[in-house]
Amino acid sequence: MESGLSVSNMQDPSPSPLEKQPGSANGNGDLDSEEGSSLEEIGFNWGEYLEETGASAAPHTSFKHVEISIQSNFQPGMKLEVANKNNPDTYWVATIITTCGQLLLLRYCGYGEDRRADFWCDVVIADLHPVGWCTQNNKVLMPPDAIKEKYTDWTEFLIRDLTGSRTAPANLLEGVCIVIIHLMCLR
Repeated sequence: MESGLSVSNMQDPSPSPLEKQPGSANGNGDLDSEEGSSLEEIGFNWGEYLEETGASAAPHTSFKHVEISIQSNFQPGMKLEVANKNNPDTYWVATIITTCGQLLLLRYCGYGEDRRADFWCDVVIADLHPVGWCTQNNKVLMPPDAIKEKYTDWTEFLIRDLTGSRTAPANLLEGVCIVIIHLMCLR
């Protein structure tokens, strides 16, 4: 069986535009920031690539994990009610510190700048609710054991802490439930 490609065509000596080029300003093969270290500056365009190669893009449904993270819209600084890790029958207010896809890094209110008790939770499986959910559903709102003694009046603390803060909108948390139901139906 003979191929229509010659060996010389298959071994193109020109480097790929995505490969690092030796001889950069710092001499170790890494690109310096002044020389354009981001892929955007190289000029690769997926739309053009797909058109030139006759390929088609994978459907968005192939990336369910990405869809959830893009649509989560949770923002650092938002507050929500979350089950206490050591006492799941009770809840406490937490602040979103950062997001990573469908994961949220949370800190219970009352810890201030102390990062030692920060914890990650998955928005798809965690027991998360908008602020006020406990009151509406007769659930116990109680600070974690580690900080119970820090303040004498937790109601006053929460009023101060929540005044002027952004709370996670109920529709974000309801959307998570819809995604869960949708994913369960796909199985």
